[in-house]
Amino acid sequence: MLEAKFYETYYFCNVIRNVLHDQLEYWGSLHEFYGDDGIFYLVEPFQKYSAFHYFIEFIIEDIYHEETSEIELNRRIKLIEQYKNIPAAIMDMKPNKLPIELAFVFHSIEHLSFEEYLLEHGKSFITCSEDDVYEYMSEIRLSIEYETLIQHTVKEVFHVLFQNRGLLLLFNEMIASSLKLEKDAPPPEEKVVLFAKPGVLVRKSIPKWVKRAVFFRDRGRCVLCDKDLSGMVNIENLENYDHIVPLAEHGLNDISNIQLLCKECNQTEKRDGQAVTSNKYQSWYRYD
Repeated sequence: MLEAKFYETYYFCNVIRNVLHDQLEYWGSLHEFYGDDGIFYLVEPFQKYSAFHYFIEFIIEDIYHEETSEIELNRRIKLIEQYKNIPAAIMDMKPNKLPIELAFVFHSIEHLSFEEYLLEHGKSFITCSEDDVYEYMSEIRLSIEYETLIQHTVKEVFHVLFQNRGLLLLFNEMIASSLKLEKDAPPPEEKVVLFAKPGVLVRKSIPKWVKRAVFFRDRGRCVLCDKDLSGMVNIENLENYDHIVPLAEHGLNDISNIQLLCKECNQTEKRDGQAVTSNKYQSWYRYD
């Protein structure tokens, strides 16, 4: 069971949405994710910590790094000096807390605070520098506490975005394009067995946990024609678990790349091998 607290979760979701909808604008950062053979480390079949989880993690860590590099340390120091005799104001504004610390506190994760780190090095917030912030973040990123925070946040964001098949299509098309570009590059030796041919992965049987998750997300209905596939209305309607981006088009064996179709749609709508999904969802209730 995921205990979701939704601290900045929707902010992260929005950033991920913007990145995937404007990939050219973020090409440099995205290349750090899948470039330089990075794509080959996303091809393991049906991992519970999926390729999409790794992408979410990449974006979240990049945001924390960017927030830390833009903390305006001098402005914070001036605020502390200005309100040093008004503790309530300091408590409210928290100029002595880095963005990552606020996340730790919200999630009740014990951690080494920046001020504690500074004290260990004979400094205070008033006398610290940007180098101290950088060194603190470098140390905190290696901690179990940081890993706990990132893993939990990633799972919350995945919980929200897994329902957005249109966004999953964009993500998997991006990964497929990268895999296609790298088809002439030899994969690492341990990954060779995963490929049927250059750039195209071997088809793997879809695990039950993937089918169950996709079935519940798609409400037991074909995402293209809305046909009931639960077996409760018509036992002749057969469920097909389909790769959103086909393997032949460099798609992944990944839970983010699977959707529920009926047999007929799988044989007709996907006949030309193109990536197809829909943005139609069952409402929680009728509005008429």
